[in-house]
Amino acid sequence: MDEKWVTLGVMCMGLGGVVAGLVGVMLPERRRLGAFFSLIVGAGVGLVVIGAGALLDERNEPSELTFFVASLLGFLTVCGASWAVWKRALGARPSPGDPG
Repeated sequence: MDEKWVTLGVMCMGLGGVVAGLVGVMLPERRRLGAFFSLIVGAGVGLVVIGAGALLDERNEPSELTFFVASLLGFLTVCGASWAVWKRALGARPSPGDPG
């Protein structure tokens, strides 16, 4: 059963890459770097959770469930950051009637 948590965690990391990649492809030319930063934020959250889980564990190493939770929280962070980048890019687009 423990291997399933690790497999699900790796799937969450892959899905985070898919989400950020799709957002990056769909963003306007000069706004695409924001999708990369959402990956950095998601990885940072995942590492913080793994580190905290290791500190709280009696063996001082993260369990398989901790790895999954860290990956899931990282994925959700990538989704939230990608949504924020998308909304910000849409808000910065000039209207069709605006000059310049």
